[in-house]
Amino acid sequence: MKLGRGVELFENFFLVAAVLSSVAISVAGVFFRYVIESSLSWVEEMAGFLLLMIITVGIGAAIHKGSHLRVDMIIQFIPRTKKSLNLIAQVFALGVMIVLCLFAVEFVVDLLSRDQRTGSLYWLPLGIPLLIMPVGYLTAVYRAVQILFASLKNGGLNEEKAEPSKE
Repeated sequence: MKLGRGVELFENFFLVAAVLSSVAISVAGVFFRYVIESSLSWVEEMAGFLLLMIITVGIGAAIHKGSHLRVDMIIQFIPRTKKSLNLIAQVFALGVMIVLCLFAVEFVVDLLSRDQRTGSLYWLPLGIPLLIMPVGYLTAVYRAVQILFASLKNGGLNEEKAEPSKE
């Protein structure tokens, strides 16, 4: 599926770029603070934005790879409930991602409408770097739907990770 491949490329490219940028900014901040003895005011705030970006985009990637957190204690004690509990867990995860996406959209729209600015980067509206939140949650919704449909298509939901179709 072309959309799935596009989402995967976006996730991979964005995550690599954000992690490398975070490392570079942190190294520059340490260099300026301890070598030049003049700290950069924006380093901590930008590193926080990058961490938020990595987390929100990483949720979809984790769902896609089947490496998101999950508690399967009941399944360990009552193995015959595995199929139904997996379905319930996937539907619940999808619902949570939809709610988070809607809240993120509302939050960012509110910040942009009030023209709220960042502390150290006063020229940057706070909503601009936070636009990645709804995008990241939207990719997570897409991945959750993709995994849920793949699990239903496989007919059992009895695998730990249902592979999305590679159509």
